[in-house]
This record gives sequence, C-alpha cells and structure tokens, in this order.
Amino acid sequence: MIPSMIKCPICHTMMAMGENGRSLCCTGERKKHCFDLAAGGYVNLISGHAAGGDSREAVRARTAFLEQDHYAPLADEVIRALREYGDIGVGSTVLDAGCGDGYYLNRAAEQLGLTGLGFDLSKFAVDHGAKTARRRGLGERMFYAVASVFELPVADGCADAVINLFAPCVEKEYARVLKQGGLLVVVGAGEKHLYELKQAVYDEVYLNDTRADLPTEMPLVAHLTTEFEVNLERAEDIESLFSMTPYYYRTSARGFARLHALTRLSTRACADIYVYRKPE
Repeated sequence: MIPSMIKCPICHTMMAMGENGRSLCCTGERKKHCFDLAAGGYVNLISGHAAGGDSREAVRARTAFLEQDHYAPLADEVIRALREYGDIGVGSTVLDAGCGDGYYLNRAAEQLGLTGLGFDLSKFAVDHGAKTARRRGLGERMFYAVASVFELPVADGCADAVINLFAPCVEKEYARVLKQGGLLVVVGAGEKHLYELKQAVYDEVYLNDTRADLPTEMPLVAHLTTEFEVNLERAEDIESLFSMTPYYYRTSARGFARLHALTRLSTRACADIYVYRKPE
C-alpha cells in the first residue's frame, strides 16, 4: 500500500492510513501527526501547511497546454528510457520529484502499469495530478502530495526510479530514496529548445546552457536527446507555453507585446535526457 512508503515530515516515522480512511497518521510513539487528504485525493505534507509553487492560474495554463499532448514525444522518450534501462513496469515504483500537474507520471503509469509517487510544492498542481489519476482509473496506485524535492517524505530505498523534469535536481536526496541499481532520469532543455518562440519575442536569442545541477556521483548510463515540432494555432496556447518557461518572469513589456501579437507559432522542442544508475 502506497502510504506505507510515506514518512511523517515532522517526526520522520512511517505513516499509515487513519481509521477514517481520509487522513495519513504517523506511527510515532510520543505523538501522532495526522494529515488530511483533500477532496481531490492529494495530501499536504509541508509542515505548517505552507503554500508555495505554481499558482492556480499557472497550473491552469500548464495543464491546458500539456493535455493537448504537445509534449507527448518527450513523455514517451522518458517512458522508453525507464523501460529500456530500468525494466520498469508492473510492480515498479517511480517517484516524480517536482511532478507539477502529474502529466508525465500519469502517462508513465498508464503505459507501464507502475505505481507512482508525485511530489511538488504547488497544491494546485498535485491536486490536478491526483484528480487526473482518479479519472483515468489509476487512483489506487498513485500518490500525490505537497512536499519539497529537497526533503522527500518517503522511506529510504523505496523507489525503482526517480524522474526529474525541469525541476531542481537534488542528487543526494534522490540517491537516498532509490533502491540499489535504481534509475534517476533527469530532463533539461536542449540548446535550441523553443528557439523560434524566443526569436518571435526577443531581438537577441541565445542557446540554452546545459543544466548546472546534473548529478556528479551516480554513474551516467545514457545521454539521450529528443527534438520535435510544436505547432500552435491559437494565441492562448502560445501564451500557455511561454508561461511554462523561465523567460516569462524576465521579459520586458515590449517582449510581451510581441508575444500577445502572435496568433500561430511553429517551434522546435529539444530536450536532453540523462539516465543515471545508483550503484548496486
């Protein structure tokens, strides 16, 4: 049962489903800490119930874009890497560190039959992930919670694989939660990711740098690349895509004016996929 993998964020003992079936309670001897499940099925495991991460509006924009499967080729490459390098399938547990709205994890669960653990700081994102999992009949083997990737509330060695897409990579923490021989799959933007979108918005366009937080201790098994076209025919889809990028927070009024003037766009999506293995 998934809650048996979850640790209390306060006393760090293991957790179990409460008698009412609507909360997680730890097994601490001195004092039990309980966390209620939200109506959508996720649980907030940030001590003090602090909110953070993407806003409701940002999550809506992201899900509106992703659920049209514009990034399905990337999701499928990550799934292929899990299958090919980790033999991930039915009976495997995959943890998505910085899962956002659960698009990648839910898709992997559907295709591979795996058990999924998704953690993100945004309650709006994990709420969407949990609701989507339920709607697709995945709810019994999926667990979504508000939590930091820097301190994942799970047992040591509980995951067959960790996936980390466009979120902070915390190698030491991910190594802790991986089983021996488990996979870490890290995804970052390729050099020319969304190059044409940037050309439409900015006067000067630069290539993307390689991720600066890639693992240094775990052996690299494979470095894969994927590139595909994203064709957008609606202004709202273009703006949703732009809102998913870090450029959204550092663009001038002139740049936004150019963005808002776009009614269609064809741009390439490029990603680097790094596959690491925790030593046996």
